[in-house]
Amino acid sequence: MVHCAAYFFKKRILNSFLLNLSGLAIFVFITAGSCLLENNFLFEKRKIFYVPPANYLKVVCGSFRSLCADLFYIRGVLAITESGEFKNRGDWADWVQKNFETALTLDPKLTQGYFFAGIVIVRDKPEEIKKGISFLENGLKLNSSDWQIPYWIGLNYYQAGNFLKAAEYYQKASAFSDAPQYLKSNQPAFYYKANRPDLGLAFLEGLAHSVKDPEQLKWIEIKLKWFENIVELEGKSEQFKRLYGYSPLNLEKLIEAGLLKEIPADPFGSGYYIDKDSGRVKSKVGKPTSLEKSEK
Repeated sequence: MVHCAAYFFKKRILNSFLLNLSGLAIFVFITAGSCLLENNFLFEKRKIFYVPPANYLKVVCGSFRSLCADLFYIRGVLAITESGEFKNRGDWADWVQKNFETALTLDPKLTQGYFFAGIVIVRDKPEEIKKGISFLENGLKLNSSDWQIPYWIGLNYYQAGNFLKAAEYYQKASAFSDAPQYLKSNQPAFYYKANRPDLGLAFLEGLAHSVKDPEQLKWIEIKLKWFENIVELEGKSEQFKRLYGYSPLNLEKLIEAGLLKEIPADPFGSGYYIDKDSGRVKSKVGKPTSLEKSEK
């Protein structure tokens, strides 16, 4: 009985080894064949770009899954330099992302792959930013333990001008214990840009109760005061508009109308004003980049 058990155990090990070996051989064959096609070794007139299905590779690669992931990761990095092979930039972006998608499906911990596919190949065009966001959101399902992925999603939303979404993902990223502190302190600026200083104020009020470091608390309180003033002044400006049917030309008009006793002091020392184009209350220097500069 012992001899029989040992025999079947050895046979199972041998079968597993042969399966992994055959899987690796198939993978090498597919990869080599794909590279030959891409480099016109077999065909002179047409380039063929092929990435095997990731789910298929997960089975075929067996215990060599990390090695396979590294190969497609390198392939994706090299593909970033091959944009000239494509007449359409969208096709090139799809090709790059497909390689990184395969690498990350095989090994979700290759964090830089998310960066290359979701940030590096994305420019300022809406369709490309949307593609980067979609890739990173799918990547977040594969790897939900890295603060950088929601941070990069927020960065793309910021580039797209969706500041509320940017703030949402910055907040998700900042919830990780190893995330940098600036992710929390910069979120109110997004709420301001989204024309929702009230949300920035509420966020800072909550943050002030959770921060214990005296130096950080000092800057949070300064920002909190800045937002309190902005919310008050914009509220008075809206009240003026309801009373008179038009927006005030300047903050002094609020005092003349009896809605405000005095213009509050700007904690950054710049002074507040009403922007003629947007009708919003802003700081003369910050607008609100002073919120970020104040941290340096």
